[in-house]
Parts: sequence; C-alpha cells; structure tokens
Amino acid sequence: MSATTTGTTSPEPLSPTTGEPVSEVARRNRLGIWLIIVSCTTGTVALLVAYAYLWSLNVSGGWAPTAGQANWADDWPFWAIALGMVVATLLLWRSWRVMQSGKSGASVALAGLASLIFLVCFIGQIMQIATFPFGPQDGAYASATLWLALANCIWLSLAMFLATAVMNRARVGRIAPDNASQIQFIAMFATYLCIAALLGAVFTLTMKASPNQSSPAFGTFQS
Repeated sequence: MSATTTGTTSPEPLSPTTGEPVSEVARRNRLGIWLIIVSCTTGTVALLVAYAYLWSLNVSGGWAPTAGQANWADDWPFWAIALGMVVATLLLWRSWRVMQSGKSGASVALAGLASLIFLVCFIGQIMQIATFPFGPQDGAYASATLWLALANCIWLSLAMFLATAVMNRARVGRIAPDNASQIQFIAMFATYLCIAALLGAVFTLTMKASPNQSSPAFGTFQS
C-alpha cells in the first residue's frame, strides 16, 4: 500500500528572527516601508517647495545677492551623485531577484557592491558640500542648495547602512531565497531616494537666476 501526498502542501517557511510565517512578516514590513517613504516624502517636498518659493519671490533681491556664474554650484556633481545612486539601487533590485532564484552568494556580492557605491556617493556628497563656491549666509539660493545637499547626505548614509545590513543578513543566512523580501523593501526605499536626488538636481540646475528681478524690498509692499 503506497502513501499518497495528493492535496498536501509544504509548510510555509518561518522567519529566522521572529518565528512567524515569512508572508506575515513581509506583509507587515511592506506596510512599514511605505509609511516610511510617505513620511520622508513630506520632508523632501517641503525642501523643494521652499527652494521654488524663494527662487520665484526673490524678496529684496536676496535669492542670489552676488549673482554671477561663479556663485552657482557646478552642475556635474549633482548628476554624478544621482547616477551613482541609481546604479546602486539597480544592483539592490538585482540582488533581490538573484536571491529569489537561489543564488545567495551572488546576492550578497551585489548588495555589497551597492553598499560600496552608496559609500562613494556619500563621500562625493560631502566633497561637493565642502567645495560649494558659497556659504549658507550668501543668499537664499546658497542656503536652499546647501540644505538639499545635506538632506541627500543623510539619505546616502542611511542607504549605505541598509544595503550593508541586508548584505550581512544574507551572508549569515538571515535572508534566504524563501525570505528575500527584506532586500526588496530596501530597494524600494532606495528607489525613493533616487527620485528625491534627481528632483533636487533638476531644481538646483534649472532654477538658478530668479525670474523676478524687480521684487520690492521686504516691508515696502504697496496695496
């Protein structure tokens, strides 16, 4: 008499951290990462709106009081840093796909490379801030651009930390082919960071000289 396995299914793997089914942990983490992205988006939007507002209003000519080409930040570092972030994020997405296919070693290597690229971008962002041809006291453009760069510096440090974390967790078996969602969620967050960096680059590169060169001095508005 032979045993039959018709209608049976293998049990769902459990999370090595909490002992819960991996689908339950993934569902909870997915909600968490979306809430984090929404929360971070409010800060990014606030910085971009402030930049655009100050650029368009130019109260008392304070947008760039010493206007001239030498006072604008160089264009290429913005794009170079954003491009590096995009490459690192694509590597994280690839790491997730590779982990799902069972190639844990390749997934670890890809996540490690993504972390290294984020580190290079982080260093590049610090160097850009250190070599800006202005200080925060040199008008609203200088201050707004500096804050955008500082925000991106913080995001890069966080992205580097998270990419390193998933690399190490995959290396010790905490992330496995049947529990690869953690890499996906970090890739989702990194995608948001890329969008924020690209928007910041577009604003700082296309909105330099204010279109309002005849704004009245603050306190002298006429009804």
